[in-house]
Amino acid sequence: MPFANFDNLIVVEAILNDSIPVRLLLDSGAEGVIISDMNIVSRLESSCIKSFPIFAPGSKERLEACITRPFRISINRLGSIFTNLILLSEDYISLDQYIGSHIHGLIGMEKFRMMTITINYDRNMLKFTRPGSYIPPAGAEIIPLGIERGKPYMNARVQFDNGNIADLWLMIDSGANHPLLLEYDSLNDYKPEKYIDAIIGKSLAGNIEGSFARIRWLMLGNYRLDNVISSFTSTYMQGSINTKYQRNGTLGAETLSRFKVSFDYSTGRMILTKGMKYRRPFEYNMSGIIFRALGSGFSIFEVAEIIKGSPGDEAGIREGDILMTINNKPVFTMSLGELNGLLNTKAGEIIFMQFSREGKEVKAKIKLRRLI
Repeated sequence: MPFANFDNLIVVEAILNDSIPVRLLLDSGAEGVIISDMNIVSRLESSCIKSFPIFAPGSKERLEACITRPFRISINRLGSIFTNLILLSEDYISLDQYIGSHIHGLIGMEKFRMMTITINYDRNMLKFTRPGSYIPPAGAEIIPLGIERGKPYMNARVQFDNGNIADLWLMIDSGANHPLLLEYDSLNDYKPEKYIDAIIGKSLAGNIEGSFARIRWLMLGNYRLDNVISSFTSTYMQGSINTKYQRNGTLGAETLSRFKVSFDYSTGRMILTKGMKYRRPFEYNMSGIIFRALGSGFSIFEVAEIIKGSPGDEAGIREGDILMTINNKPVFTMSLGELNGLLNTKAGEIIFMQFSREGKEVKAKIKLRRLI
């Protein structure tokens, strides 16, 4: 089954009750089916049977939601799943803007736990196999999983920038595009020596604040990835170390995408084989400019954030500026992913930009460089 790939996030098409088409993010770090699009929520809220609060990463605040009676969800040729839906009272995250395409919600990978799910990021394909028929590829790395409330956890090992080596317990989160996120309160007072403060991600509660830094290496079984960019935060999931499955952080899609990955919930294992991007260096936005996509076609690119001290900051680019051209080419035919790719290509590259700011033209010339 093909999927749409947005910066390594997996989006699948589905139909609710044979009548409502939706596009859902396939998320191993989520439970159930969550609908965030307010147009669809308004059509379905009469089916709610109970309201309740939920907590989201990056916030201590409770978000309001309701749970519906069971709905039929049809995805490609998989047949139908009958499940309750969680409807958010507000679109807290505006996920569309940061993916650059219409997304109506997300579906937890645990909804397919009776199948072995193989993700081929190189071909943008999903394969579903009955567990009894699944045979791991020759030479694959088989990693045991712990499953807690439908979410997969694994052991990994890292070496930090100070040379210390640590064994970590990580939740695997295919719905987050970071390589690795670590929670400070589980790291015995460790903090990286060189880092940049930034908004490190988005959740149902909005921005997640923290910092980016590099670790020397990350071991997944016998696979070693070097100079991995890691997110560090104290606000991702407060109190997580006090839960039954106390964790150190999450392994995200930027790392998973370097492999062909199979999740076999029935036997509690993840199977990895090297993908085409296995040896690709880990890089972070070299401009320091974070864009969001607006408009019906997601072709209006507005500056959402500027990292302090970055090339974009030094060039005088401001939040709210609208990008018109890049390297003298109009951007309205580009996708957000293509734009971000240009800003993450090669240190030393010169980028020419033209913005609209309060009706005036603003030109900027920036030289890309590694911020970490």
